[in-house]
Amino acid sequence: MARHKEFDPAERLNRARNLFWKKGYHATSMQDLVTATKLHRGSLYDTYGDKHQLFMESLTSYATETHAAYKDATTGIKSPLKAIKAMIQKAISRSFDEEKVCMSVKSSFELAPFYEDVQRELQIQVKSLALAFEKLIIKGQQAGEIDKKKNAKQLALFIVGSFAGFWQMQNLFNDKKMATEMSEVLMQSLK
Repeated sequence: MARHKEFDPAERLNRARNLFWKKGYHATSMQDLVTATKLHRGSLYDTYGDKHQLFMESLTSYATETHAAYKDATTGIKSPLKAIKAMIQKAISRSFDEEKVCMSVKSSFELAPFYEDVQRELQIQVKSLALAFEKLIIKGQQAGEIDKKKNAKQLALFIVGSFAGFWQMQNLFNDKKMATEMSEVLMQSLK
């Protein structure tokens, strides 16, 4: 009979995710994870597998939470263009308010070139986010808010690609005003 866990696996996963998010994959040791999750090594391995499996679960958890935050940011907004702006503002706000550069972007530079499973997961995340923007762009074109001559898929990928630029500027300058001004230029490119 399986033993009942005396801890909340989702809550401990959040602790591990936050540590990976802050320090990165390579700088996070198993001892760091033991300390952050307040679990014994055996419990960590039994529940999540090895460090890499725990990281993959953390990355997926991060994407789920992030996409939900973007969706929540658009709740009640009728204008597709305003919904796009709300998602972009949410990305900047979350990043600066939590004082952490996007985990997906950090992982794309640190791990994606070396781990196919990380690269695949990040590709899925980018495609999902780009598709959400593409749908809003198409609605915006139909509503006359966005130039109909522009390719919706390319615009969506441009927006998602620009997110990496926001976070690079955050890493280098930690200037929310600068990121907000960059987002305004991005919004102008849609019209």
